[in-house]
Order: sequence, then C-alpha cells, then structure tokens
Amino acid sequence: MKRFICILLAAVLPALVFGGCAGKNTDKPTPVVESTAAVEPSTNEDGSIVADARLVYEKNDSLNPYKAVSSVNIRLLSLVYDGLFSLDSAYNLNGAVAKGCAGGTDTVNVMLDTNAKFSDGTPVTPQDIIYSYELAKDSATYGERLKHFTSVSTPNSSNMIFTLDEPDIYAQNCLTFPIIKEGSDEARPTGTGRYIFTENAGRLLLEINPNRSGFSPSIACFELTEIKDSSVTNSSLEIGSTCFSFDDLSDGSYTRVNAKTQNVLMNNLVYLGVNGSNEYLADPLIRRAVSAALDRSELVTSAFQGHAKAAVSPFNPDWYVIAGTDGSPTIENSDIESLLEESGNNPGRLPFSLIVNAENGFKLDAAGLIKQMLSQAGISVMIYALPSEDYYTAVRNGDFDMYIGEIKLTDNMNLYPLFRGGRCSYGVTSAMQEQSFARYVQLLSGECELMDFINVFSAELPFIPLCYRSGLALYTNSVDFGSSVCCISDVFCNVDRWVIAKDE
Repeated sequence: MKRFICILLAAVLPALVFGGCAGKNTDKPTPVVESTAAVEPSTNEDGSIVADARLVYEKNDSLNPYKAVSSVNIRLLSLVYDGLFSLDSAYNLNGAVAKGCAGGTDTVNVMLDTNAKFSDGTPVTPQDIIYSYELAKDSATYGERLKHFTSVSTPNSSNMIFTLDEPDIYAQNCLTFPIIKEGSDEARPTGTGRYIFTENAGRLLLEINPNRSGFSPSIACFELTEIKDSSVTNSSLEIGSTCFSFDDLSDGSYTRVNAKTQNVLMNNLVYLGVNGSNEYLADPLIRRAVSAALDRSELVTSAFQGHAKAAVSPFNPDWYVIAGTDGSPTIENSDIESLLEESGNNPGRLPFSLIVNAENGFKLDAAGLIKQMLSQAGISVMIYALPSEDYYTAVRNGDFDMYIGEIKLTDNMNLYPLFRGGRCSYGVTSAMQEQSFARYVQLLSGECELMDFINVFSAELPFIPLCYRSGLALYTNSVDFGSSVCCISDVFCNVDRWVIAKDE
C-alpha cells in the first residue's frame, strides 16, 4: 500500500492535433503563442543579479529529473523541464514539446512542435525524445506511468508513435516525462522549460529561459536556497528562505504555519479495502451496504480536515471526463436495510476487523468515523490501529476484514493496480471483480462509456472509494496568486501570474 492509443494513417492531416486524442477535452484548440521578450533580472552595482524571490532545493539530491528522488527537487524541476505534454488541474492535455496527438487504442501518434528548442537554442529532435523516454522508463519517478508503453518509433521528423502492450484510450496523459538534451550535462541537463539554471556570485539561480516562447512572468529570477531535507520546507517558508512550498500531508497531519494556503487536489485515492475471503464481505450486497452507510462528506470535513474531496466512483472527481456530472452510479438499490435484507447474510453483531495505520492522524480519525457510521447501520466494527510496519504487513498478509488504503493513480487514471493481480489488490478475489474488471477492459478499449463502467463497478465494489486527498500549497504574504490555482501535475503551473510584493 505504500506509495505506491491510433493506427498510423498513411498520411497525417496537418489539422489533426488534440482533437484526435481520446484523453483531451477538445472544446478549445490550443492557441499559438508568439514569442515574448523575456524580463531581464535587475543587478546590483557590483553586477550581481538581484533575485526576485527564493525557492528551496535539497542539496543532497540530484537536479537531474531522472535522478532526483526528493519530492522538493522533483517539483522544482518542473520549472526547468517540459514534457511532450502538460496537464491542467482537470487532467486536460496541453501541448509543450509536442503540439498534438492522435489517440487510438494501443498506440499514441504524437505530432511534434518542430519549432521547439532547448534553452541553449538547439532544436529538440526525435532522438532527444527517445533518449528521454528510455531514461523515464527506467526511473522511479516516471517508470510506473510508462509501464504499459513498449516502444517508440519515428516515421518522420515530426511524428512519433508510442506503442502499448494493452489498450488504453487515456494513455497519452502519461507522456509528460521531462525532455532533456542527449549528451548535455548530466548533473543539470539542458531542458526546454520556463527557467534555466545559472550561477552568479556563488549562488544557484533560476532565470527565464531566453528561448522559451510566450512566457513573460514578473519573476525574472529565483534564488535557490539549500535545505537538508523536505521536513524543513514549511519552516523555511516561515523564516523567508522560500516564498513557496508544497506539503502533501502524507503523514496525516497539518501544523499551521504563518502563510497563505491553497488546497491542491492530488491523484491519491483513499479507499476501503475489503477482504473477499470473509463470508459476509464476499457478498456484493453487503459491500454495497457498507458503502451506502458511509457519509463521505463527513469523512472529508472531519477526518481529513477538509483536505480531500469525496469520491463516489474510483476516479478523481476533478477529471474532465466526469466533469459536469457527479459521477454517481445509477443502480437500483442503495438502501442499507434493503441491501442487508436482500443479502440474507446480515452480519449482525459479528464485528468486522478494520485495520488502519496508527501513525496517520487523518486515517485514524477516518477509521473512528467509519466505525460509528457502520454501527448506526447495524454493522459492527472493531478497529485495530497498528504501527506503520505492522499495518503494511497485515495488509500484505490479508489479516483484515477491511482496511483503509491509499494509492496514487497515474495520470491516465489507471485502476489495474487495484484489481486482482495488481499491486494494491489485497483481499480482492476473482468473484469480487469479475464483471467490473471485464467492463474496465472495455472502457480502456473504447467499447463502453465511462458511466457504464462506474455502474457495473458500483454493483460489485471490489474496493470502496472514499475520497481523493489534497495537498497544500503554502506561500508567503508577499506572493499574490490572484485568482490562479496550482495543480498537482505542476505546482508551479501558475508561476507566470505570481506577483511578488517589493519592499518599500
């Protein structure tokens, strides 16, 4: 439980861009942005550059996007390295090094932006992209999202075809791995991003990429301040070492700091795992009764202190595919008493064991609320709050009736890890998932609609979705975001709208 798509046509029409991608909201075309003159940083009398603001990085970690392991550096590097595409907060696909794609079932045909340049002014070539792809496949940060990609080919200089080992009409959302220049400095490779690394007067800086089109922020230069590890990012904010930090709240607690905050919904699904070897929980009617008894809004408000969003389906509620709907299933019976009566397997007073990580405050509180909610429905629960390692061991060994789990889904919303045989499918039996897994395969093949799958899934419930967790963007009072928001795929996505108040 640890933290854990388009047959190539003989000729690709020039107008075929994002409209051909199954995983893209196509209401608006991607605009063509003209090059904008970069803002020059100010200098002191001695010629040293005046930084507009500070950000932190971990000094003991790499600044190569394929070697960095700390969350601080990985997030920071999104300012220096672009992918083929980027994603917004609704997981819409936007062009970066690529200008479009045509999606099918088991290939993605990517149309490159032939004007794309690295920060040193040299053009981005297909070979650079292949080089980056191969590094990404082998990396801890990007390997999981590219797990089902098997190869990439270049039919011409402006097209690339990525092939999958199984159908997935949303696979293009995984093509966000950083593009770096083959043969460039291994410590700080050359990228195409908004800023570049420079050094001045013994300081490490981020300055605006002079070869980046359409990017003219008010912040011309960030100074990078060393920190020992990510545990001190919030305190670094309070003492002025940085103007911005991000806390994923992974430890299940939040200590208030003197800063402005903004909730940022992550792609982290919190769910109730269910053990199908239990004679009662093997019955989908009982699992549906358990789900129906849960007030997800209360779980979000009370247990997660508002740092989450209720989920009635297994998918991220902000995902554009279900935007405009509540994602609620349409199944005949969702009345708790009727479900229990129809089942004929009313568990009565026999308590279900519910295991939870005792070291995570949010989930510990959620367990208490779940027990209370189920008790009111006549379903008895006994909570076992276990130390972290004991909790993980119990889950892996199936020593539970139910458990509170969490998984970070990849950006194509892939649920395979949660179905039987997946790395997070603890307790799931073949009988529990037979219909929903078959319908999920149809969904990824484009053979059914999303709500068709949700309805089938909600009748079986091999696992029970609870909510999606949020992290917190924290920023000093000197930073004005205006009405712009962060998104988890790039917490600096709105950096072009940041305004830093200057001292009078």
